[in-house]
Amino acid sequence: MTMLKFLLVGAVALAGAAALPSQSKASEWGCQVLLCLAGDWQGTPSCHPPISKLIAAMESPGFNWPTCPQANSSAAKYEKYEDCPSGWQAVGANSDRPGMGQERSICRIATDRLTLPVTFMNSRLGQNHDDGSRQAQIEIDGKFVTAKIQITGNDRGHSLGNGSTYDTISRPKRGKPWFIEYDDANGVRQKSWFNLNMP
Repeated sequence: MTMLKFLLVGAVALAGAAALPSQSKASEWGCQVLLCLAGDWQGTPSCHPPISKLIAAMESPGFNWPTCPQANSSAAKYEKYEDCPSGWQAVGANSDRPGMGQERSICRIATDRLTLPVTFMNSRLGQNHDDGSRQAQIEIDGKFVTAKIQITGNDRGHSLGNGSTYDTISRPKRGKPWFIEYDDANGVRQKSWFNLNMP
């Protein structure tokens, strides 16, 4: 509540500024956007107009994210996927190496480093695949996740008995993939996650 009051006071002060009225208006909008996105904007009717304006503006060429100087807010950033579980590495779906210009939609860990419970699935559920991989269930944070266990090739792309065995799972997508960073009323840097799905 303190942070919200802080932002509201800042927005009101900007609205009353006599100098540079166009910049003042833009900053006031930026503070409104931050105030809404830092809370439950979908459930707050008064937030619908400024966020609708934001979504429409994002389609315009040369769009710049509105910021709130009073809270030293950043432009929003987008992260589609959740972090991989501890010890797992984010990799591209068709790559044996992290990144490689692909979307890193897979979490991978060397089988000999996996310490979580693993249950292999029977053949009727697709245990064995044409690529030699096997399907299994891995318990992560109390939930069973379908995993693929596969031997990768060596650096030349051939499996000659010296490949590595990895467990891979689909990387979870975030329900709120956007985030803004800002300073709260105590000067502590905060991060607020949100989505832009209209209610």
